[in-house]
Amino acid sequence: MELLLRLLKPIFLPLLKLDLSPPHLPEGTSLVRSLKPSDKWLAYRYLQTLFGFLNQFIGVGIAVIAAVAKLRGWGVVIALGVFALEAFLIGLALVTTRVDFELRHYLVGDRSLRVAQGAWNREEVTLSYANVQNIEVNQGPLERLFGFKSLTISTAGADTTPGAENSHLVTMVGLPDADELRSLILGMLKEQRDSGLGEPQAKSTQVAAALPLARLEEVRAAAFALRDAVQVD
Repeated sequence: MELLLRLLKPIFLPLLKLDLSPPHLPEGTSLVRSLKPSDKWLAYRYLQTLFGFLNQFIGVGIAVIAAVAKLRGWGVVIALGVFALEAFLIGLALVTTRVDFELRHYLVGDRSLRVAQGAWNREEVTLSYANVQNIEVNQGPLERLFGFKSLTISTAGADTTPGAENSHLVTMVGLPDADELRSLILGMLKEQRDSGLGEPQAKSTQVAAALPLARLEEVRAAAFALRDAVQVD
């Protein structure tokens, strides 16, 4: 499979018109861990792609057999053309699946994370830990069979409707150690929020200290005004 895809890749890759440069974390964020989906996830995606063509292939096969039986010579020509088209579409789908795997990058930083994914529809999303509201590990029956999980991270304003696209939610698929990654992100999230607690308290202390001085100034001004009024009388 891999050898066949290496041969097909130079043919189909120009059709995708992709930016193959790797993603980067925002400036000022240090990289803690860089991840990609596991090879088991790639095998799962290959099977998913092939099964997606199964019903179509059966339907086309029946139509081709009927055409050959009815048109004979021309039916064979049509059959060869149809099967060539099917082979092209299957090859394109498999190469796209492989390229999608290669272009999936999960960059975990000390302040935020960046997820880059997609071949046909390229998507790069950066989430700041300060805005994260929920981190959830998911594993369906097939994912359990293949031995990987997915990690969904959402922030305020995320649309959790299946298929919805937004910049407030990312799903990191094909992770064999999703629970460990969740614990790592939660630890950095807690550390960042704890380190930010001092600033609001300092501001509130400054405001509290400023209030008595302002009141004293008002009392002082009122006292001077009262003294001036008495002297005039």
